Amino acid sequence: MRIQRRYTLATFLIASFIMMPAPVPAAGSLTDVESEIQALRNENERNQQRIKELEETVGQLKARQAEQPKAEQAATSGLRPDILRRALDTYYGEHRFLITGYGFAQYHWDDNANHNTFSGGFNPIFLFRLNDRLLFSGELEVKLPEDAETEVNLEFAQADYLVNDYLTVTAGKFLLPFGEFIERLHPPWINKLVTHPLPFREGDEGGIMPFTDLGVQLHGGAGLGYGLGADVDYTAYVGNGPRFDTGDGDGAIGDPLTFNNDDLNRSKGFGARVGFRPLPFEWNAGRLRIGASTYDGEWDAKGGKWFTAWGIDSVYQYGDAELRGEYISTRRDLPGAVRDEREGYYIQGSYMLSQIAPSPWDRVELVARYSGQNQRQAPEGQLPHPRQVSLGVDYWITPSVVWKLEYDRDIPRDAPNNHEFLSELAVGF
Repeated sequence: MRIQRRYTLATFLIASFIMMPAPVPAAGSLTDVESEIQALRNENERNQQRIKELEETVGQLKARQAEQPKAEQAATSGLRPDILRRALDTYYGEHRFLITGYGFAQYHWDDNANHNTFSGGFNPIFLFRLNDRLLFSGELEVKLPEDAETEVNLEFAQADYLVNDYLTVTAGKFLLPFGEFIERLHPPWINKLVTHPLPFREGDEGGIMPFTDLGVQLHGGAGLGYGLGADVDYTAYVGNGPRFDTGDGDGAIGDPLTFNNDDLNRSKGFGARVGFRPLPFEWNAGRLRIGASTYDGEWDAKGGKWFTAWGIDSVYQYGDAELRGEYISTRRDLPGAVRDEREGYYIQGSYMLSQIAPSPWDRVELVARYSGQNQRQAPEGQLPHPRQVSLGVDYWITPSVVWKLEYDRDIPRDAPNNHEFLSELAVGF
């Protein structure tokens, strides 16, 4: 009986324990669980970031392993790639080479001269950059003379050394820095008319200034200090000097200018040019440039006979309108008391229709020029006071490709009433 009562009591206690409700955890226990979950999440993110870093390291190791045979091959030949690269850069510099230039196709009809022909030309320009300071440039003129096969001339070939921001030294055959037309405007894709102004015709075409010289020049520029765009530029040069095709060697009125490849005398020609841009950009008053030039030298073989020249030039640009002009005065000593004195000038205006005409006429530019020359004494066959009016229409296909149509007329005062029509397609590249 006692054993049975004990068994019954134990069974009752066990059943009571089983049927008791589960205890509710305290508030602090729930916070611990959430903290543990957040810790696991953070650890998971760190693991993923670590996996990503390991994958990047494996990729870099594979890339190095792929390049290792090339490096070993260079090492076995005794030339490491970095050493070879530095050696080439030291010897050749940047050795950047570029071919640019321009070409043109032209048609010319002249009433009085009975001239009706097509012509063309090609001027490649070679540019070589040794490094940031030393440059070389050269231009060849490939043309078709009237009575010969293709002719090649060296227009210029010069080396430029950039000393600093304000000074560049140039040596070689260079375009004469006299005025603006010779050095900056004469290429066909820049010149807004087919022809040149009368005083800037080349050689035996009747111009009064040489286009090139052979020597050394210093040039540069600096700001004027009161606004961006207001600056001054300068050029000073010395060269072989002027030379004239005198025939008998004594010199005569109207002798044409030629290039002086070899200096005829012990003296040199020298000159200078200075230009000012007084209007800064923030004034919104357009762009004005004023320049003055000089050029002097002994021209004869024995020395003692001087050629002197001076000139002024100016250009004003406002929006699509442009007005420019130049004046030149020259004097050449001749045997005895005779002097060959000449002067020349031109004024040219142009207006682009981009703001007033619809496409495609917005690419049209209208150009007008008046040029003249004076010569106190003129040889037989030359006019002492030629004058010319030139009217042109340009269509700019791109900023460096232009088709030009020009009409020229020599106006009276010792000049024939000559009519000329010219058309040209000029391409700069």
